[in-house]
Amino acid sequence: MEFGWNPSMWASPVPFGMGHEKPGHFRDMARTWWKNRDQLEYATRILKDGVCDGCALGTTGIHDFTLDGVHLCSIRLELLRLNTMGALDPKHLNEVDSLVELSGEDLRELGRIPFPMIRYGGDRGFTRLGWDDALELIADRVRKIDPKRLAFYLTSRGITNEVYYGAQKVARFLGTNNIDNSARIC
Repeated sequence: MEFGWNPSMWASPVPFGMGHEKPGHFRDMARTWWKNRDQLEYATRILKDGVCDGCALGTTGIHDFTLDGVHLCSIRLELLRLNTMGALDPKHLNEVDSLVELSGEDLRELGRIPFPMIRYGGDRGFTRLGWDDALELIADRVRKIDPKRLAFYLTSRGITNEVYYGAQKVARFLGTNNIDNSARIC
């Protein structure tokens, strides 16, 4: 195989698809790989074999049932780091006043919350809560709400159509018709 300039091998003479539907896609993919360099094998497995948690299109790995060929949308690439980042160090939540100055992006970079935490009025920070205690607290609060005042709102990240259906059934079981989601926005 010859190396060097070979225009017959180019998809287009226009670099990075500028002027086309996704002009920065190669740049976005490179940025995604860089952000996930500490978990590259895991990130590759998620993209290759996992489902997209950003929409309900039914992606299976890097293919979906909507488009022919490889489909790596920018949203899926952006969401990948949320799946590969490590756990948040709980000491960051001991004093929430120190978090006020951080941007949303800086807060996300702290990591994922690894276990239930609670902050009561007047507390300076959050304290760890066991799973059983957290679920019991939620159940107690839900039981005390008048079903007419109970509402659910689901965001699309990580939620498939089947999950929306199941959530709607749970809402109806709890006696409310107040359920909405952001699937029509994303």
